[in-house]
Amino acid sequence: MSRRLQIYVAVTILVAVAALATHVPHTAARDWGHFVAWLVICLVSETMWSATLSGAGTWSLSSTAGLSAVVLWGPEAGMWIVGLSTFIADLFVLRKVWFRAAFNGAQITITAWMAGLVFELLGGRAALPVGSGGTMLERATAVSLVLPFLGLVLVYFFINRAMVARAVSWSSDDRSWLRVLREDWLYLARLEVDAASFLLVPLMVISYTAIGYPGVLLFYAPLFMVFQSDQRYIELKHAEEQNLRNARFAAKGELAAGIGHELNNQLVAITARAQMLLKDAERDKFDNAPRHAQIILEQSKRMGVLAKGLMDYTRNQVNLEPLDVNALLVNTIEFVKGDKRFRSVDWEVELDPELPELRGDVGQIQGVFINLFVNAADAMGTQETRRAIRVTTSHHTATRAAHIEVSDSGPGIRAEHLPRMFEFMFTTKPDGHGFGLSTAHRTVENHGGRITVDSPAGSGARFHIALPLRGPGGAN
Repeated sequence: MSRRLQIYVAVTILVAVAALATHVPHTAARDWGHFVAWLVICLVSETMWSATLSGAGTWSLSSTAGLSAVVLWGPEAGMWIVGLSTFIADLFVLRKVWFRAAFNGAQITITAWMAGLVFELLGGRAALPVGSGGTMLERATAVSLVLPFLGLVLVYFFINRAMVARAVSWSSDDRSWLRVLREDWLYLARLEVDAASFLLVPLMVISYTAIGYPGVLLFYAPLFMVFQSDQRYIELKHAEEQNLRNARFAAKGELAAGIGHELNNQLVAITARAQMLLKDAERDKFDNAPRHAQIILEQSKRMGVLAKGLMDYTRNQVNLEPLDVNALLVNTIEFVKGDKRFRSVDWEVELDPELPELRGDVGQIQGVFINLFVNAADAMGTQETRRAIRVTTSHHTATRAAHIEVSDSGPGIRAEHLPRMFEFMFTTKPDGHGFGLSTAHRTVENHGGRITVDSPAGSGARFHIALPLRGPGGAN
């Protein structure tokens, strides 16, 4: 702990102790039972905390109960209740070190005191019926409490966050006070949780003023059930994430085993031919050298294809730029037409003239199109019936996505093969390597889109691509 942080913590604790010592509630002799009851309520609220799904933060009902105590019993009693409950909960429930528990208790004491004073100055205490319960709020009274409640939560929020952020900032050398505020507190998800906690304060106060402690029990009962449900949900999500990680590790193991097997087969052939070359060289016989060298070259090329396919499949970087899908399809079709496998192919192209530009990696998307066209041509082979590739585009305004469909007039895909078409190293071609469609699937996913395939009975394969116009992160 740095020197300035030590001074800051000590000053905060001293100010809180001084405030508590000089502001003992004048109604303590009469209402001490209520103060103890609300201390217990706040302690129970402190125990109802849960980590967020990301694990980066927590939420609880402590601020709801604490602010309700401040509203009902005033700033003096409220700061005693909130300060003691926070200190006890941090020390014995959350198991924090004593100086952190003391600082948290001290800063929340100061915060509750200041928030309670603002609520009182704005007329909140005068308008609110306080007692053991049984008094209903009139509509006019409830309306007059809007401004005091707003002042209460704003003062509480800004003082609490500012004081905690200062401590966090001085405990770290790489984050400024404003950066801590922005990264730890002033982001949408956290603000939503805070707003929910603050909006529950009037409801808790109304529950108590209406029917007393049974109202508090009725207030907490559904929240406790939601809390328990949330706990179970988070535990389930963590279990699902663990199972997903295990499945990914297993898939990576299978992938590594498959690649290792392929590389080993090629290395065996290369090693064998290299040994034959050495033996021939020892005997000064070089008649078979060209044949050995050719086999080594072919196997090396296959290893190169395997390495490139693996790199393409694992590539995540997308260089976004404006992309005209229609123009890219036309250029790609013209590009592949020169290949001999497309010489007898009829092209049926229907492009949506209203299709807007999207943001994507031109080279990667063109690679997807080329792969689909080559697969279509190979699937049709030298069939005697008409060989045709159909390409269409459309714009879905509701989802703000570009849709591309590529189909062929080939024999189609067998039903048992459809679920595996995008698996890495899965191929139905005798000389295929199984990288093309898996890489295409990865590329489309990296763009925030999706690619699917079907093969209706009596027709060829049909691939459908949906790409969000705004690029990765856009709706599709």
